[in-house]
Amino acid sequence: MPRRTSSAIAAAFLVLMLAITGCTASPAPTPSPTESVPADPALTSVFPDDFTGEAAKSETVRLADAIVALLPASIVVHVDNTDQLVPATASSGSYYGVLRIISLDASNDPVAISKAMVQKIEASGWTERQSSDDATGVHIVTLSSNRKPNISWLLQLSGDPRVSGQSVIQLQLASPDLPG
Repeated sequence: MPRRTSSAIAAAFLVLMLAITGCTASPAPTPSPTESVPADPALTSVFPDDFTGEAAKSETVRLADAIVALLPASIVVHVDNTDQLVPATASSGSYYGVLRIISLDASNDPVAISKAMVQKIEASGWTERQSSDDATGVHIVTLSSNRKPNISWLLQLSGDPRVSGQSVIQLQLASPDLPG
């Protein structure tokens, strides 16, 4: 009988320890693999030695093209492109700006796609500065290409699902301020 009592006590102790530590008889969860996003050298900004209006235009348009190229051509319906040298004001210097309105096949989720684009852009060295989802469902992310503001391009990328039957991504890209 003493043997059964000690076995019963040991079993009770084991059950108590399992309960305290949270162990259960269910199978252990398997960790899900994390997916790393490779850097894309085409998305890395290059600040030219001679930063002129033409150099700002060239690099800003190149970066915008590389960002649009992240999208599979099969889902892009139309790209509306505007770019210009924005003149200096009393409170800011001149810069080169690009605006791209990208219409996608309506079956695509622009918010999910823009979030995937941001992952690729961040993997290529850009830093997220701000991110928000507004009440209408629009997802907006602001990123900078460099930690030094005087040589950094500023990107705002948004996915807009507001209009039924339309899928739109908007890209706004601004160069660093031009000298003088």
